[in-house]
Order: sequence, then C-alpha cells, then structure tokens
Amino acid sequence: MTPPDEFKLNGEFRSPAKTMGPRALRTSGLIREHARDVFLAKGYHGTSVEEIAEAAGVSRASFYTYYPSKRDLLYALGKDTYRAMAATHEEMRELEATWTDDDVYEVIRIYVRFLEQHGAFMLVWNQATYGDEALAKAGTRTRLVNARRFGQFIQRVSGEVVDPDEEPARFGLAILVMIDRYWSYWHVNGFPFSETEVVQTLGDVLGAVIVARRTGSSKPSAKRGRAVRAKR
Repeated sequence: MTPPDEFKLNGEFRSPAKTMGPRALRTSGLIREHARDVFLAKGYHGTSVEEIAEAAGVSRASFYTYYPSKRDLLYALGKDTYRAMAATHEEMRELEATWTDDDVYEVIRIYVRFLEQHGAFMLVWNQATYGDEALAKAGTRTRLVNARRFGQFIQRVSGEVVDPDEEPARFGLAILVMIDRYWSYWHVNGFPFSETEVVQTLGDVLGAVIVARRTGSSKPSAKRGRAVRAKR
C-alpha cells in the first residue's frame, strides 16, 4: 500500500498542454535526470538554469516551459526521491514474511540501490536548505517519517516487545544516517571497498542492532545508568 504523501512542500510544475504527450514527458524527465548530475557536480547554489538546460540538451525557454524556477525543479526531484523511498520501504517489508537473520544483507542491498539513484540528490538537498527554512523543515519532516518507518521495520523483524512510549525514529534515524554517510564516503569520495564488502559491513552492523533490540539490551532503560555515569 502506498503511504500518504507526507512530502508537504509543493513546487509548481508547468504542463504545455492539458495532457502531456510522450515528448513532453521525455523532456521534463531529461531535465530532472540531468539536474541531479549538475547539482552534484556544482552544488545547488552554484548551479544555474542555463547549465541544467545545457546538460539536458534543451533550451532555457524549454526549461521554463516545465519548471518556473530552479527551486521548483528541486521540489520535483524531492517528490521523486520521496516516492522512491516509499517503494524501498515496501520492498524491505516484503522480506518480513520469511525473515531470517541473513536478510539484513538484502535490506542493505535494497537501500544501496535506492542510494545509487537518489543518494546524490539527498546530499544536494542538504546544501539547498541553508538559509531556506521551508526546505529545511520539509527535509526534516520527511527524514523523520522515513526514519520512523525504518525503526518500525526493525522492531517487527527483531520480534521485540514494543514499548509504546519509545519513538522508533530515534534508532531508525541513527541507522539510516550511518548508512547514508558510509555510502557517501564509499561512492562519492571513492573509498576503496567493493560493494560486497560494503554490504557485508553495513549488514553486520544492522544485524547487531536487531539482535540487541531482540534481547532488550539496547533499550534506553538498560543504558541510562551508564550514559549518566559517562557524563560525570
């Protein structure tokens, strides 16, 4: 089931006609596809509409036929990423019916495939939020929604007794941020690990978290005493 659209920041998308034909769909898709690459190479604030249009092989006028501004294009890319993340959660959820501990590696493979398509844009979105409160709030809200879904997934596959007072976004966010950052160092910065090694490493960490949740050793009440002592 497709979750409700919680990506609340809405940009404007222009259509040259009431119904977009194959050519118009192809052009708008090319603009979005090449914008990701240009944003990644030059950063959001360092990228101009002219550069996006040139990379997509369209005129500046054609760009404005579909997107009133660079910011509206960013919204459209954000929508694409949100929908892809929702589909990624559904793909992970399909593993639950026959879950074994080795499935943690398939979870990582699924998420890495998502990052291959959308990870670079997520980095660009973070750049774009500087000085833009609306973008920052939309990003935070969407991030928490996805962290909560992932945290709930961890709760289900661990078989833990769920504490209704515990917010699953807390640990869901910790794992997703770790994976995102690791992927960035590996994929964007070119750290010398194979994909198999990346999946193995991240899967081992995720597996350890699930085991800890299952045994109850990761619950806040079990750690609170040590955390307080560490501050002294």
